[in-house]
Amino acid sequence: MKNKIHAFTGLAISALAVAGALFLIAGQVRGDESVIPRFAVELDSGRVSVKESGFGSGWRYGGGVFFRTGHRMGVEVMVESFGVPVAMGAGELASAGRMTMTSLLINQQIYVLTKGRILPYALAGIGFTFIGYAPDDWPVDLPRRGFVDRLALQLGGGLLFRVTHRLSITGKAGYNLVKTWIETLPRTEPIRNTDPLAQNMLHLYGLELGLGVRFAF
Repeated sequence: MKNKIHAFTGLAISALAVAGALFLIAGQVRGDESVIPRFAVELDSGRVSVKESGFGSGWRYGGGVFFRTGHRMGVEVMVESFGVPVAMGAGELASAGRMTMTSLLINQQIYVLTKGRILPYALAGIGFTFIGYAPDDWPVDLPRRGFVDRLALQLGGGLLFRVTHRLSITGKAGYNLVKTWIETLPRTEPIRNTDPLAQNMLHLYGLELGLGVRFAF
């Protein structure tokens, strides 16, 4: 199994449910007259749980930048990464091990409110995910196997709490939606020649919960 170089670090609580609940909270909170920042740098971390059978939970971390693109909208470019344990037999793997997933995501955020200290939002995004797998003890008589890097979708919601004009605390809940399969390594032909529908597809949907900080400029 080849080692993946992760140059890039990686919803589910329903976006409507999150945005609706946060709207009820935010409606009762008085804040200052500051608007959504035009540009900010964000760092966050939290827990992720992969819902595919045999895959566990782990810590995730990420960072990126935010650009306001409209009165209620902004674009977040994030790099996220996490690792989870994998049980033997999961995805037809012949060894237990650890899967790492690193995603470059472009998320659209839509804000319920635009002023005040508490700003709830919904988000939807797309990106690309690099998946690595390190087996604990792969049988020497079997060819190595690895995950195919795939597109990622992200859906969820969050809350921005403005501490000062430049510093905010963020909270997020969402799904990182990756559907892929496992291939025999080394790959002998271009991936475009492989029919995904003919593979044993794995739904590596990760429920993510996180907290972070945002620095506005």
